[in-house]
Amino acid sequence: MRRQVRRATRATIVSALAGAVLVATLAGCSREEDGALPGQVPGHETQVTQDLCTRLAAESVARAAVVTGAGERIVVIGDSWASGFGLDDPGQSWPRYLDGEVRVSGFGGTGYSRGLMERCGPISFPERVPDVLTQGADLVVLEGGINDSKSDLDEVEKGFRATLDKLKDYEVIVLSAPKVNSRAKAIRVVNKMMRRVAAEYGVTYINVFDLELPMLEDNTHLTVAGHMQFGEIVARRIAESRSETVPAHG
Repeated sequence: MRRQVRRATRATIVSALAGAVLVATLAGCSREEDGALPGQVPGHETQVTQDLCTRLAAESVARAAVVTGAGERIVVIGDSWASGFGLDDPGQSWPRYLDGEVRVSGFGGTGYSRGLMERCGPISFPERVPDVLTQGADLVVLEGGINDSKSDLDEVEKGFRATLDKLKDYEVIVLSAPKVNSRAKAIRVVNKMMRRVAAEYGVTYINVFDLELPMLEDNTHLTVAGHMQFGEIVARRIAESRSETVPAHG
């Protein structure tokens, strides 16, 4: 269900969800070393530079400043899909369609492993958990795995377990990584691991790899319509998983 958007005016919200990430990012980026930004087509890699880190950190802060809906407190920890990469208004990204009071910690290029974005600072999912939960949460939704498909699987599993360990006192829902055609095979491997570990921890795992969604020209990030479709489907599948009246998807 789509809720009316409330723009957060208190600096504490930005500080709690993204300020620490921004500070760490600006301090941790390097102009000298380069690497591939997850989500780029081979041969068209983007260097992980100070400018890129600053841009992604700014998008993270902008999305964290937008609080949507009312009701139970939902925190989404995610990547560029959560932060609204490529959108004119990052507040249009998919978490706005969840049914509750939603706060978002999204940072492009990140995931459970430190991976290629470690040059931007301590911004992997497990490293961000303490900051994003300062205002509490009734439900935490994890949306990652696309970028992790380019990392060593053992490192991804280590980061995934570390994230779940830090969330042991919260209700957690893990979304599978969605389908990105350019690396669908590698994403399936990450999803298989996440499903296995989520079951071990007794955490709900929801498959979204089956979805075909409208993408931007990069064929990696969602259009505004894609965010709406993804958000509405995720909201419905979360409700179904919690009601236990509908079988798990895939």
